[in-house]
Amino acid sequence: MSTAEVKSRSLSQSVIFGLILAFAFLASVLVVKELFIFLIALAVAAGAWELSTALRQKDWHVPRIPVTVGSFLVMPLTYWGGERGQWLGVLAIIAALMLWRGSELLIQHASLERSFAEMIRDFSASAFVVIYLPLTMSFAALLFREPAHNGHAEGKYWVITIVTTVILIDTSAYLFGRKLGKHPMLPKVSPKKSWEGFAFSLVFGLASSIVQTVWLLQLPWYVGFLVCFVVLLSAVLGDFAESLIKRDLGVKDMSSLIPGHGGVMDRLDSMLPACLTGYCLMIFVVRFM
Repeated sequence: MSTAEVKSRSLSQSVIFGLILAFAFLASVLVVKELFIFLIALAVAAGAWELSTALRQKDWHVPRIPVTVGSFLVMPLTYWGGERGQWLGVLAIIAALMLWRGSELLIQHASLERSFAEMIRDFSASAFVVIYLPLTMSFAALLFREPAHNGHAEGKYWVITIVTTVILIDTSAYLFGRKLGKHPMLPKVSPKKSWEGFAFSLVFGLASSIVQTVWLLQLPWYVGFLVCFVVLLSAVLGDFAESLIKRDLGVKDMSSLIPGHGGVMDRLDSMLPACLTGYCLMIFVVRFM
């Protein structure tokens, strides 16, 4: 099979599965709220498993079972328990990881000094996974549970605005960047990301954020510029952050779970920081506008 055929097949798979994921997202947000929480819980659990597995290539051992189960549970805990459920869930994961890994090391090694050194190393890796994945994504659950008040739209419309804008930013940067990209943004980090792709992502991101800010959020059109700036900056930085992680770990994709896309982490990279900054932006708008 020729290189062109492989690229074409990869692009077609990316588009098909991208549409399936987008449909599942919109259906869950608009039809069954609990389904949305289940989907993001499932996604963050799969991402935690992928990242924990990848970290083992550098001898950073994050217990996969507790971090996967815990990452899944943080989403419903946050949705039904609010900030208290969010932080209790995160602290519970950290405690479980410490107990699990500490017990493993004490059983495996006779040297307490060696076990303690490995504990510190593995606890640091575990804390990174917990902060990077379930904690960051849980802000989407916080945003989603926000009710309409004082003339402001429900949180679910903020979720739709942020997620669809991120999707358009990623898709336009990929499609136009692979065809027209001539000038890499950070070639040592991610050589495929170009300034040409960034320019098109800015155009599509701005169009998406302005239209949805007026239509869904019922806010002035100029607020769309702020939404676009926050989401675009978050998406780009999130994308580069995961590229750095994969570069350090020596992997191209976190897995091959999603045809045409790579692993779950390869789809969450831009979404994670956008959820956090999107929640902060919503709080700012509700309080000051």
